[in-house]
Amino acid sequence: MASRPVLRASAAGCSACRSTFMRFIVSPHAPVLPRTLSVHRRMTPSALLLPASFSTRRLRPYSTQNSPAREEEELEDPNEWGESDLKAVLAEKAGRGLQNETEVKDAADSEEAPWYLQEEPPRHPTLVPELQPLPEIPPNTPAILGDLVKCLAEDMGLDDLNLMDLRSLDPPAALGPSLIMLFGTARSERHLHISAGRLKSWLRKKGFNADADGLIGRKDFKIALRRRQRKAKLLGTTPSPAESGLTTRWICMNLGTIEYQSTEEMPFESDNGIMTGFGVRQTGGTTIVVQMFTESKRKELELELLWSRILARRGNKLLVEDDLEYAEADAHPNEVSIFTEGGSPKVIAKPSQRRFFSTSCRRLSPPDESNQVTNPSTPTSASSSVDISLDPVKDLAAKVADLEQMQMAFSGFSLSTAVEALSPSEGGRQSNWIGQWNAAVKYLAPEQSWRFRLWLVAAGRKLGIQAYTLDLLRDLVQEMEILGIICERGQYLELLQAVYLDQKESNTSLAEQSDLALDILNIMFERGEPIITTDVFVSLLESLARTNSPSKEKNSLQSVLEKFMLQADLPYIGEAGVLRLLDAYAAQDNWDRWGDIWRMAPQHGLPRSQRLYIHMWTTMAATQNQRRCREALRSYFFEMLNEQPPVNAEGAVKEAMEACMRVADPQAEELAKKLIVVDERTARAVEAEFVHMWRVLNPEWVTGWRGQ
Repeated sequence: MASRPVLRASAAGCSACRSTFMRFIVSPHAPVLPRTLSVHRRMTPSALLLPASFSTRRLRPYSTQNSPAREEEELEDPNEWGESDLKAVLAEKAGRGLQNETEVKDAADSEEAPWYLQEEPPRHPTLVPELQPLPEIPPNTPAILGDLVKCLAEDMGLDDLNLMDLRSLDPPAALGPSLIMLFGTARSERHLHISAGRLKSWLRKKGFNADADGLIGRKDFKIALRRRQRKAKLLGTTPSPAESGLTTRWICMNLGTIEYQSTEEMPFESDNGIMTGFGVRQTGGTTIVVQMFTESKRKELELELLWSRILARRGNKLLVEDDLEYAEADAHPNEVSIFTEGGSPKVIAKPSQRRFFSTSCRRLSPPDESNQVTNPSTPTSASSSVDISLDPVKDLAAKVADLEQMQMAFSGFSLSTAVEALSPSEGGRQSNWIGQWNAAVKYLAPEQSWRFRLWLVAAGRKLGIQAYTLDLLRDLVQEMEILGIICERGQYLELLQAVYLDQKESNTSLAEQSDLALDILNIMFERGEPIITTDVFVSLLESLARTNSPSKEKNSLQSVLEKFMLQADLPYIGEAGVLRLLDAYAAQDNWDRWGDIWRMAPQHGLPRSQRLYIHMWTTMAATQNQRRCREALRSYFFEMLNEQPPVNAEGAVKEAMEACMRVADPQAEELAKKLIVVDERTARAVEAEFVHMWRVLNPEWVTGWRGQ
């Protein structure tokens, strides 16, 4: 009867206590009783045998739902059971325990872990990990290849794995015979070097001594980093990793030739007994190379595309054997190949192809229409055609001389004559001068005619002719970069001067012009030409100031360049640069900046020359602005006399100054020449500002006062 108080206490307690007490009576294999089951005074052995359809569904302890556990039942006291009753209960319970074991465990787990602690798998597709497919292993390969692919993908974490089977190449690649190449992308530069170092250690454990080109070791990295920090401390700057040599972005790991057999050294003899070769014949084996890049370097090199093209070329007998792509072309009837001997020469199909660079020679062929600055000339007669097969070298030199003479003659043309020479007629036909130009440039190679075509485009854009668009200038820049044409610094500056010279009717945007200017500056930087210099800024400012399509954006860009030029603390731009900017700002009607450029020489402690004063007086007279000419005479005349050494008003200086004085006061010259001082009134008239200046420049006009 000792259990009756305990049973009453548990009934009065919480549901957990009642459940625990029932588990103590029933074995752990029995199903869990609901917590809401009420235990009454009397309980029979049949009540402990739960039916097979008993549900272990949870019931809330204080729910208002109707459940069998809430019904009034009279249970017998378990202390009144007999020994036979307990044995029968245990036997029947053991038979059903095995069937309900799984359900009991699930119920127990759900009982122990509340709903707010249960973890669910991610449902969003971006959170579900996607395993990248591994490349297929080709047959008849070394056993290490499969483990190597898994190591690169799982242990090293390389992305976008790709396997290329190059064993069919004949002759084999330079990396080794029967080449198999693996490609993988690292997530960063640090990931690249760490993965390569661990891969090399993993291969060493497997018995392979791999060569890793481009891998920076730990000691080398620390030494380079220490040197970089020391250099940054001395210079007071922070150099980029590319400047200090701490970046490669590409590691090539060569495992060598695996499972090969080398025979004894043997000579290769022909049927006549003459030795035709030497070395060691290598049979069997496979060369495995792992190429690891960063993502940007992999896109830049495109090694997979290169090797795939080589494979396609080896499999197609119709394609040529070298790496360039050619197209068949017929030679010109009056053209003789200079750099090839025998056979029909090869002509490059498109100069814009990526693999255009080559050390192979090319014949001198007539350039395509796309490479011509102007439209091709009309067919000439047989009498005017020149047979260059007799002496092609002399004829080419003659063509170059003709083009140089045409340039010199063009520099002496007036403005109207120059525009007429470069402009097409109303019917779209080219002028006679352009016809002669095309006849001279026709048979020159692109490398030889490039500088002449650049001069022609720049001259046309400076004159404001619409036919010379920005596209022609862009084509010249691309051709220079593709062909690797070596340019002088003056030619780079000529390109910059012509960038922003567009007409008002042009649809070219400022962004396109600025992109082309940046491309030119990048090419200069890559070729070792300094770009933060006075001549570069002068060329850009001159181009912006002379533009025929001004806008707020261009004015803003011009002011930014002017401020940067001052902040860069550059040296004096020189007299030639001053003259160019004076003309440009005068054409722009920007007289504030004109005055700043004029005062630039004294600011650097340098005197102004006679040439500058002649240019200044001529520019002022050309404006026909009386107020501006008067201000210039009042200020710059005395500055001219105070220069060290002084600039005297003689010769060309006097003529230019007198032209400016005629605009400032048209009547002063006549008064100074004819006025005779006879009284106080005429004396005061002689002392007038510009009359006195005329008499100073011409002392022979001065006469005495006859009225005294």
